[in-house]
Amino acid sequence: MLQSITALLLSLLQCVLALFGFTGPIQEPAPKDTYPIVFVHGLAGWGEDADLNYIVPHWGQMAGSLPKYLNSQGYECYAASVGPVSSAWDRACELYAHITGSRVDYGAAHAAEYGHERYGLTYKKALLPDWNDSDRKIHLVGHSFGGMTARLFIQLLEEGSAAERAVTPEEALSPLFSGALGGRVASLTTLGAPHNGSTAPEPGIDASAKLHTMLTALGYVVNIIPFASRVYPYRLEHFGISFANLIRTPWKAVETERAFNEGRDRAEVDLTVDTSAALNEGLSCLPEIYYFSYAAQRTRDDGNGNQVPHEDMWSMFQEGAALMGLRRKPFYTAGGVLIDDAWLPNDGLVNVISALYPFNEPRQDYDPDDLRPGVWQVMPLIEEYDHMDFVGGMRQLGGTPGIQEFYLELANMLEMVP
Repeated sequence: MLQSITALLLSLLQCVLALFGFTGPIQEPAPKDTYPIVFVHGLAGWGEDADLNYIVPHWGQMAGSLPKYLNSQGYECYAASVGPVSSAWDRACELYAHITGSRVDYGAAHAAEYGHERYGLTYKKALLPDWNDSDRKIHLVGHSFGGMTARLFIQLLEEGSAAERAVTPEEALSPLFSGALGGRVASLTTLGAPHNGSTAPEPGIDASAKLHTMLTALGYVVNIIPFASRVYPYRLEHFGISFANLIRTPWKAVETERAFNEGRDRAEVDLTVDTSAALNEGLSCLPEIYYFSYAAQRTRDDGNGNQVPHEDMWSMFQEGAALMGLRRKPFYTAGGVLIDDAWLPNDGLVNVISALYPFNEPRQDYDPDDLRPGVWQVMPLIEEYDHMDFVGGMRQLGGTPGIQEFYLELANMLEMVP
């Protein structure tokens, strides 16, 4: 009896001390013997550079911050911030700038081709300050369009850009375009990435119309509200799209944003099947990097050959998922890619066939006892997730069940990468 009372008093004392901050030293987990993990968000996402991330972390969402959770388990994790609607090229340049804490250089050749400024904003806080001047490798984890962004980023690190080197003096060239930064990435893991594009924006399917309207409206809102760009950075200042420009020349600012939404240097264009195929022509698996890909399917056959969404798919995706899954006569895109029934299963935004692996690159089914660099290790298909479940999702505001365990297993897997 006395022991029970003593234990209860000790418990109450600990609660009071904790309430006022007088707790003993917390046992920190031993740091894991693996490389830092940098997360790269997809379309409409955000990272550590956005104030919104401290209210609703993109990586984890209603399940809580996944990078913080992995940090508590001994892993070193960071969430990069890149343009939510920008092209793969622009996002790759922003990823480099955020990792190194520098001003974004989109390249003189690229800027001239697409009619925007060469330089963007400066990332004041580097994710890895010494990364540029060391041999320290990183693991990259990209969700959705973050996967394509990371693939292009890796290729630029390894090869640089001949087009940028041709028009830029060496002393003014961004290190990203030099081709001298190879060997700094240990692995790439993609989650629901549209490696081969998505049929959502294809003519005759038009499953992304609602998403396009939402993103366009979001862009206007972010740029007409003071300080909104701090909460949710849209990162289109190099196009002349900002709140400051709206105040100075409102009519010109509206025209500038309209021109961007009709241009080709943006995510929605890169997500199409044909543009993805063109991007893939310049990308390849590098022999020293380990590649892992996860795909999800949250549609099912309705008995008539159509793929229809499950009831628990996020409501924003259900209409589009049904349109993407509607059986139709096979057709070829303008670029010559055959779209047939193999493209019908999807996670609400990305076709399963596209998320598994890039068509033009080597792959094998995942085998923990036979990991090979330079080859996509294709993970077993996840049939419980929709596209947003990969990053925590909503699931009635509690987040995706088991998402912390999923990421802990992923981090554990990356420990096997030499």
